[in-house]
Amino acid sequence: MDAMETLTPNSETAIDFPDMLRYWRGKRGYSQHALSQVAGVSQRHISFLESGRARPSREMVLALADRLAVPLRQRNRLLLAGGFAPAYSEHALASPPMEMVRHAIGLILSKQEPYPAVVLDRFWYLVDANQAYRRMLGKLMAGRRVATLDGSEGGRINLMLAVFDPDGLWPLIENARQVGRYLLRRVAQELQVQAHDQTARAIFERIAAWHPDMVGPGGVLLGEDDAAEGPLPPVLPVVVRTGDFHISLFSTLTTLGIPQDITLQELRIECFYPADDATRHVFEALATEA
Repeated sequence: MDAMETLTPNSETAIDFPDMLRYWRGKRGYSQHALSQVAGVSQRHISFLESGRARPSREMVLALADRLAVPLRQRNRLLLAGGFAPAYSEHALASPPMEMVRHAIGLILSKQEPYPAVVLDRFWYLVDANQAYRRMLGKLMAGRRVATLDGSEGGRINLMLAVFDPDGLWPLIENARQVGRYLLRRVAQELQVQAHDQTARAIFERIAAWHPDMVGPGGVLLGEDDAAEGPLPPVLPVVVRTGDFHISLFSTLTTLGIPQDITLQELRIECFYPADDATRHVFEALATEA
């Protein structure tokens, strides 16, 4: 069982450099001495920074964040907590500076045809998708609810909520327990990084309300892989059936290399592949019909 950690120990809205530095040092498994060695400063200085007895320079904040592999969004928060302006931009994917990246993503999506591919943001909202994914989603979600955090109609599709929604995809997934346990671990890991963001908490709390047998009090993940299910395959496929539409897929996740923009670092491109010949024939037939 895994208990959730929080990014800000005192409150969700607190911006406290010493607390944040301690959090990231602990998360990366560094002692103060080890961090001082890789950062090229004294252990005493690290101790003073964490106790609030010393204030960091902008260069020191960036150096520590780099050594601790802090995500860009959280590096900006560290800078703000230290009294400095953010260093990393956050452009919308549709903005002019992102033109080459949009082109690259478009190539990935188109080359994946006739199999599905989707672009997600850090909270699993659908950003873009190829036609194969849209056709698949149309088959699976026909007559079913599209889950949104606020319960509104016609909102952005959140694919993590759609998977766990009892009125969404959950009843269609034949191996839902196995897939759900894996995805819950991904959600919990993301929450450790984005704990200050209410969206991350709201998504996790919604899933916990739907599946109290999988998420206990305090966000503890319940249950491990059942030995009775037998050994796991090399990759865990997602097996979905609705009427005559029966598919088995596994996926890969792609991220952009050396991103210097928050939006780009947080994008995930998920490409799906048939786990058996029957699924391959299904998607080839869908593409022909289209």
